[in-house]
Amino acid sequence: MDDEDVVEVVKRFPILDALTDRPRTAAQLADRLSFSRSTVHRSTNRLADLGLLRKREDAFELTSFGRVATRSVAECRRDLDTASQLAPFLEAVETEVSFPVGPLSDASVTPCGRRRPHFAVKRVSDMLADSDSLRMFSGIVSPVYVERCCEHATDGSSIRAVFDRQVVDILFDDYASESKAACREGDLEVLIHDDCPFDLFVFDDRVAMTTHRADGSQAPFVESADPDVYEWAEQLFESYVSQAEFATLF
Repeated sequence: MDDEDVVEVVKRFPILDALTDRPRTAAQLADRLSFSRSTVHRSTNRLADLGLLRKREDAFELTSFGRVATRSVAECRRDLDTASQLAPFLEAVETEVSFPVGPLSDASVTPCGRRRPHFAVKRVSDMLADSDSLRMFSGIVSPVYVERCCEHATDGSSIRAVFDRQVVDILFDDYASESKAACREGDLEVLIHDDCPFDLFVFDDRVAMTTHRADGSQAPFVESADPDVYEWAEQLFESYVSQAEFATLF
């Protein structure tokens, strides 16, 4: 199947999709898809030539190859829809990190912008309150993040945070008492990495991501509880931990 054939399959996907549950006649396809009879005739002939469907008596049905191809096109369309939904976040992230676009299809993507500038901070705070642990990396220091992390670490939650060196300096200078108390009395571990590409938060049962654009505005907040996304986030976090160094508070 060459490139032109692939284009034909994608173009005529509605016909294939309409046949996934059962065979249908040309009239049924036309009614279901609001296509003209001539469009259905051209499409079914072309798809039959490609080996994707066949006609039995008066009805068209998918071949085994047609079923596999239909699933593949459906997955591709889903991934493109997801990429489109994630586009504002992806465009704000300057990184070579490969995101699991397929599993992110059910992710919640919330625009922050000027109308909701504090949404990400509030949502992270709320999720931290419902979680016994947090693993994160970030290139910024939010007073709310620091206060909540130190508070929960002191109360028994496990917090592992990876920041770039400049952020760690700010953390230990401006929030020295809170950080030292959390490290001494609780379970707070701070590491240094020189390139935190965006903000990643791995809670007990879900993952959240966001970042800041070059102009300082907040990119959309992405949240997912998909197991594959969670596994990806855990592996990504550990890869940054393996390249990080421990920050010294005292």
